[in-house]
Amino acid sequence: MTDSSDSSLRQRAWELLDNNAKKGPGYFYIAPSNGKYPHQWSWDSSFHAIVNCHLGRPQLARDEILTLLSNTLPDGRLPHLIFHDENLASFFERLLRRYWRQPGRSPLVQPPVVAMAAKEVWDATEDAGFLKEALPFLERHFEWLHRTRRSDESALVSIISPWECGLDHKPAFDPLMGWLARVPFGLYIALYTSEMRLARLGYDLGEVARRGLFNVREVLFNTVYAVGLEALASMLAATGDSERSERFAARGVEVERAILSECYDPNSGLYFDVDANTGQQLREPSVSCLLPVALHTVPKQRCERLLRHLTNPGEYWLDYPVPSVPKNTPHFRPRSRTYLWRGPTWINTNWLVTGGLRRHGYSEEADRIAESSRGLVRKSGFREYYNPFTGEGGGAVDFGWSTLAAIM
Repeated sequence: MTDSSDSSLRQRAWELLDNNAKKGPGYFYIAPSNGKYPHQWSWDSSFHAIVNCHLGRPQLARDEILTLLSNTLPDGRLPHLIFHDENLASFFERLLRRYWRQPGRSPLVQPPVVAMAAKEVWDATEDAGFLKEALPFLERHFEWLHRTRRSDESALVSIISPWECGLDHKPAFDPLMGWLARVPFGLYIALYTSEMRLARLGYDLGEVARRGLFNVREVLFNTVYAVGLEALASMLAATGDSERSERFAARGVEVERAILSECYDPNSGLYFDVDANTGQQLREPSVSCLLPVALHTVPKQRCERLLRHLTNPGEYWLDYPVPSVPKNTPHFRPRSRTYLWRGPTWINTNWLVTGGLRRHGYSEEADRIAESSRGLVRKSGFREYYNPFTGEGGGAVDFGWSTLAAIM
């Protein structure tokens, strides 16, 4: 890739993020897309902030992260979805909001990429005022996860809806979503039915567990949680608060150890989600099985095993890696528009994978994925997801987090 094409891609990313920006009284955020997703999503905004930091615009990143954090719910949970402008909400979205306790803010969460994004802002600006504003919210959210989403002495946290991990239609969840997940378009009905049931139960993990409902220690979520704890500890250390820094750092180590022990399958070398109700692994492979490569303490031998899966042309190493589901599974449907996360390549998971690879010295493989990601954008623009064979874009156009390709 030449310097000129690099600059062109970054300029296109800059323009897209500006075009998707939403600003009003007391808020600034970048929508994932102006048409399909005009609201603020937790991990989307975090990815947008990371890109803006690398594009030399940390002030915009700062404003977006503070907007996101300022909408933290009273108990400390960071909503996965926030409606800032009533006029952008569809009839169906307005109907769903009736089940939300706080108007305009979802009671569900998403992978806490926000701590990683906040650290990018700090690294770019060394703005002590930003840390003073952001850290109390970040601490409250990570404490909420630790306090309310753990069970059975595990350091791992649970998600109580597939929406919370961001990989909404991941095949590993199908057996837990009931018979509706096995009929055409039934998974959508199952997801919304589950949301209404959770609302009646107050989104309480204890009630969820007692009734044997969806309760999963998901690999991607917990990996991001562990990396986020590390980022939070680093920012607290920068303020001189060694006591709280050490507490969150120790907690991050505990979460890493739990992922490496509870989610690891020694037969395959992959990491699988755990059904917290039964303690059994959900052994259906997806891109999240590779994500522990981002952990600081994953042993070299285990990295090598993950790398063998990643670089296998029969699994993940396709023309445009990394597919959300490997090629050698019956759920691999890269051309399907019914359910997402069943074969297409997504730029945000590519960014997470490449970061982990570089952390452990696998620069050649990381560079291949990064160049492939840029190739997808050159071919099809910033799309929601891509066909891993042809590079054809799918889903929403001008999709925000796909600008990660410009900084990968």
